[in-house]
Amino acid sequence: MEIDAGSLWQSVCGELSVSMSAAGYNGFVKPCFVKTITPIDNERIIVELAAPTAYHVRTIDEKYFSVIKQVLEKISRKKCDLALVVVEPNKKEGVPKHQTKNLNDEANINLFNLTEVDKQVGNNLNPRYQFENYVVGISNRLAFAAGKAVVDFPGTRHNPLFIYGGVGVGKTHLMHAVGHELVKKGVGKVVYVTSEQFINDFVSSMRSKMTDAFKKKYRQVGALLIDDVQFFGGKDSTQEEFFHTFNELTNKSAQIVMTSDRKPQDIEGLEDRLKSRFLGGMAVDIGLPDYEMRLAILKQKALEIKVEVEDGAYELMANNFNTNARELEGAFVKLAVGASLENGLLTKEMVQQTLGLPANFIKEVKVRPVKVISTVAKYFDYRNKDLLGTSRKADLVIARHIAMYLLRDTLNIQLEKVGEIMGGRDHTTVMHAVDKMNGELNKNSDIRRKITAIKQALYT
Repeated sequence: MEIDAGSLWQSVCGELSVSMSAAGYNGFVKPCFVKTITPIDNERIIVELAAPTAYHVRTIDEKYFSVIKQVLEKISRKKCDLALVVVEPNKKEGVPKHQTKNLNDEANINLFNLTEVDKQVGNNLNPRYQFENYVVGISNRLAFAAGKAVVDFPGTRHNPLFIYGGVGVGKTHLMHAVGHELVKKGVGKVVYVTSEQFINDFVSSMRSKMTDAFKKKYRQVGALLIDDVQFFGGKDSTQEEFFHTFNELTNKSAQIVMTSDRKPQDIEGLEDRLKSRFLGGMAVDIGLPDYEMRLAILKQKALEIKVEVEDGAYELMANNFNTNARELEGAFVKLAVGASLENGLLTKEMVQQTLGLPANFIKEVKVRPVKVISTVAKYFDYRNKDLLGTSRKADLVIARHIAMYLLRDTLNIQLEKVGEIMGGRDHTTVMHAVDKMNGELNKNSDIRRKITAIKQALYT
């Protein structure tokens, strides 16, 4: 039976509008439409999803690809290959009439007119993102404490609060949780936007000569929360406007919270004066969750979606799924959906089949430091003593930095102890290596691939 593209996408949007944040849905999903559906066989289809700009495509690919694909497969009941394409507003051949408004006019409508809900509780805060369901572990403990301090002392302690880290580690969740508590505290209007929405609002205000309305929206607030500020890089006019907005808000002790995928000093094209202001409060990073945190995330998600899990299935998945929280939750939800089609119980066997593990697989949880060093050395074709030595050969330095990073991040060994293990190095050397690898993980796919491969080798 032929699948109608419009009906399919309408159903997908209906589900995503409930499960996603308002900012993510309205900014990136709603402007899209299904351009074509190509059947492969009775069980598989290719869905071509059209977005208005290359920026939309890139953001969807990085943040929303898996959730859109999952809902498409759920509703179509077929395995879907999702292809993203750009269809510019002035080249929208074949776009359904009800979609035309999304592509042409939506960015210019109600930009500065808040809905009644927004006036009462704060713009676009996701009700699902609260402190109560935010799982805290080693990788995010400092960021969580900083967020709590902002709520206790808004506008005075940690202003601005700058949260950075890779994709899917919980930056946005923490920001929204802070926003909800600030609303409850009555600090005034709480505005949450993505950097793209801020940029679009600024550009639209200039075109329509509504700069006063723009300033009213962003400067007459008790708290301003902005997601993904790394996209301000290279946009000089936007940076100029945000610089003045930032100054006015901080001068009247309004709280500012920002997220980014990298440190302020690592954002390319960001003016030094903004870097200085971003670092003037509290900058905290969130890393990938460790085993205990992954376990807690899985149990929290099971409570939320009300799925029964067999003893040992949590541990098996937490041991073998070394990834960010978002991907971990997505994989778990997929398993839970599969369980609901069977007997309702998510079993160890289902996890083993999904991960491609042998039926009698037993995973070792503890890894000794010497195994980290030998695994990294073997991967790069060096000897253990090479990693512990003083050679500055480029590949060897990378291997040595990865070993230090894994000892610190995976085994949670103190910096001083890592330095001792790695041939008696100073803790500042270890700190530099760990910071460098955290930065590379955010932007260097080759380093990510290497570290992922080594982590897999550690637990086999």
